[in-house]
Amino acid sequence: MPPLLAGAKIRGADFPASQYAADTTTISGIVSTTPAAGSPEVSVTFIAPTSGSVLLSVGLSARCATGGNRTFLAPEVRLTNVAGAVVVAASSVAPRGVSCPGEPSVFPYRTRTTLLTGLTPGQQYFARTMHWASAASPAVDLQVRDITVTPTPLGGNRAGTPINALDFSPAVFAQNTTQIDNPVNTAYASAAPEVSVTFVAPTSGRALLVVGGGAGNSAAGNRIFLAPEVRVGTVAGDVVLSPSVTLRGWSSDRSAAAFNYGSRESLLEGLIPGTTYFARVMHAVSADGGTNTQDMAARDIAVVPCS
Repeated sequence: MPPLLAGAKIRGADFPASQYAADTTTISGIVSTTPAAGSPEVSVTFIAPTSGSVLLSVGLSARCATGGNRTFLAPEVRLTNVAGAVVVAASSVAPRGVSCPGEPSVFPYRTRTTLLTGLTPGQQYFARTMHWASAASPAVDLQVRDITVTPTPLGGNRAGTPINALDFSPAVFAQNTTQIDNPVNTAYASAAPEVSVTFVAPTSGRALLVVGGGAGNSAAGNRIFLAPEVRVGTVAGDVVLSPSVTLRGWSSDRSAAAFNYGSRESLLEGLIPGTTYFARVMHAVSADGGTNTQDMAARDIAVVPCS
């Protein structure tokens, strides 16, 4: 990743514009299990920043009117335009996609945000939403699709301003898709393999904190909560942020008979500039009065320093 060097002047290319597209055309009767762009297509083009990394967010609102079938939506990224080489394929919902459970007959709204790294600075990319049904029957309906691409680090485009060493520390991301079945702990715990990152607090002392993944897979099972824990330095350091699904976490649905995917974003403030921090995904099982039969399909965490 090309660095933003201390003492260098900020260039316009360091902070290209964020991009967003959405459509509220209802697409009814979806039965295909193959990812499709739909009509109209929901897409953006964007320029990769100097950091080579962007936040990639997708959202949807969908339902299965007769119940039981999920709707998946995931981002596809290509070089230059729709005919370009595939950089991120939308072949699976687990790594970067979002879903709506099959049980609600009304339209819930969901989103998922992940960090995409390794892009070529200055290169134009094309990104769009792709959707499909989890099974061929019953049909599902889709009423909202959206995609957002936000270059990192998250700062102002003050071209010509000298950079301080800590102004733009790198964004970090970790993910694991090992399926973990039937956790029972009601107190927050890490799972094996641990999903964690270390990051350096920027000059602002602020960072965007994203936690998410996939969980469920058992109707009427107790919900699974995913929430971030932040410590100073390492896993043995002082706790800066304790895990709490209420304040910063994401959860499965008790009614979901299969896996569903999403994320939650929050702003972490009051960090000490230049200090190294450790952040990881913690999980806990709710006390809903059901059985401990839900599973985890994916866990991810991103920390993006911001101004």
